[in-house]
Amino acid sequence: MTLTPYSPEQIDQLALRLLDVAGMLRQMANRCRENDLEGYTLHDKKALEWCAALQRWAHKSAADLEMQIIDARAARRAASVAAGP
Repeated sequence: MTLTPYSPEQIDQLALRLLDVAGMLRQMANRCRENDLEGYTLHDKKALEWCAALQRWAHKSAADLEMQIIDARAARRAASVAAGP
């Protein structure tokens, strides 16, 4: 797996893509309701696996980001202490 630096804008773009997928699924649910369909048969096994993996990835990435933020704050504090008043 390759680590790729992401800007805040790139993270936003990824989030928007995920929201687009969620929006499509919500539209499908609404279409079922509008047309009095009890349900719609889906092949969901892979999608559910991908969602679970994506959730794990997002939680790990958020934790890694918090550690990077803590490290950056500590480095700034150390630099300000070293520089003196």
